[in-house]
Amino acid sequence: MHAAVLRYFDQVARLGSIRRAAEALHVASSAVNRQILKLEAEVGTPLFERLRSGVRLTAAGELL
Repeated sequence: MHAAVLRYFDQVARLGSIRRAAEALHVASSAVNRQILKLEAEVGTPLFERLRSGVRLTAAGELL
């Protein structure tokens, strides 16, 4: 796990939105989403619940 991926995870968790996290990090939302999906694959479980209004941490995401 790289520091950038953890920074992306932290921003998405804090802001509740991949788009808003991407804006805060000055990167494309597709890049943030790709890294979050990669992290979820690495840990073997979803870390965020995808909602119409954004994202919310799962129990596993809260542990990370």
